Amino acid sequence: MKSLRTNALILVFLLAMAEVLFAADAPQANHGKTEDHLEAGIKLIAAGRYIESLAAFNRCKQSAPQDSSPYFYSAMALNQAGRLTAAALELQEAVRLAPGKTEYRVLQASVLSQLKQNDNALAALAIVEKQGSAAQLEAAWLKLLAETYLRLWKTDDALRVLALLSERSPKDASVDFDQGKAYIALGKFGPAVEALKKSIEKEPARNPDAYFELGKVLYQDSKLEASETALLKAVEQDQNNPEYLCKLGTVALARGEVDEAIAHLQRAEPVASAFPELYYSLGRAYQRKGNRVRAEEYFNRFQQATSAQRQSEDKNQTVDRDIARGELKLDEGNVTEARSLFEQAALADPNRWEPHGYLAEMFLDSGDLDRAYPHLAKMEAIAPDDVIGNYLMARYSFARKDFERARTYAERVEMSRPANSELRGLLGSIYEALGKTQDATREYEMAVRLAPDRADFQEALRRIRGSGRSR
Repeated sequence: MKSLRTNALILVFLLAMAEVLFAADAPQANHGKTEDHLEAGIKLIAAGRYIESLAAFNRCKQSAPQDSSPYFYSAMALNQAGRLTAAALELQEAVRLAPGKTEYRVLQASVLSQLKQNDNALAALAIVEKQGSAAQLEAAWLKLLAETYLRLWKTDDALRVLALLSERSPKDASVDFDQGKAYIALGKFGPAVEALKKSIEKEPARNPDAYFELGKVLYQDSKLEASETALLKAVEQDQNNPEYLCKLGTVALARGEVDEAIAHLQRAEPVASAFPELYYSLGRAYQRKGNRVRAEEYFNRFQQATSAQRQSEDKNQTVDRDIARGELKLDEGNVTEARSLFEQAALADPNRWEPHGYLAEMFLDSGDLDRAYPHLAKMEAIAPDDVIGNYLMARYSFARKDFERARTYAERVEMSRPANSELRGLLGSIYEALGKTQDATREYEMAVRLAPDRADFQEALRRIRGSGRSR
């Protein structure tokens, strides 16, 4: 669990990256209006008003539909708000519009790795490596790149980036901390201890994560007194962190300090369900005190918590596996088998958005509207603001000839995806069906401009212009 200080640093770090990109992108913006919207959105992010900032970035998209920067900043806001799937979609659009921006790829890989879409994250990083542009990144981007490599267990790559960063920022304690984490992942505890101690030397007063990781490594090396000293420092600097308290209690128990161990562990007990080992440590502590009743109570809680955690993990793994296999079958053109796998995933976890999304689109493509709707309704219940969900609902409503409802959904999507040719073509068809010829003509023109090779858009535009009703 990251400390509050770490979360605050991430926000400052991301805003620093935003300022770098804003300075680079501003001269390319569509006059002053786009710049004003970007600046307003960035200020809202700085104030922690992440969702509110999206409206400013959407206004920017309207004034400059093919400018990549508002999609990037929207992704940043959504990432900070914890809406990772939506952030990934914004980054997908940003990368489409500006495929050469290394910073976009790095943030995309970071978001995808947090979503456990590791293959896609690695693909994004492979492009960064192919471009050979990582060495030119600002320090903030190098930090995010190293963190992403660590999350993906690409430890050697993380150390390579951190070595470069250390040369640029030799006084930065967080670089040494990340190097220590990388060495821990490699099982190199000697270099890990050295790196973590360097981090603490550079920033002794506000570095709880470094003290915590040092305490963990020293505990593994059976240096219990030194471990306890480091963990006490971590707790002193972040007093209510349950993970720190849990480990400190475990070390105190190993040293025979039973009452101290219980005191530390009970402070963390309110969130013990997230750390089942805490129940186990409390059970052992009370066992050492000779209180068999309390010991048995905590051992039972440990078994219940680990069982629930294991069932949840098993379910997630099953659903992830079925979705991945379904995607593979789709790529192979085996629609029937793919659909079966997505249906299994949706049945196993009805609140997972992805299988419903695949199934809704597949049924819409086949014209099976009755079977598409339950999945569309579930998608809307899970994520009412999702761009893909709203687009698919617009398609469904249009197919049902409910043109006003289709317009509502499509216009909602257009606010955040004005440069999507499929959407503009659909809006053209909706307006045409509603008799709004002028609006339909505008949308078909935009669709043709965005996708000049699409013959169906060109034909629709010729048809409506030739009808004699356009004005």
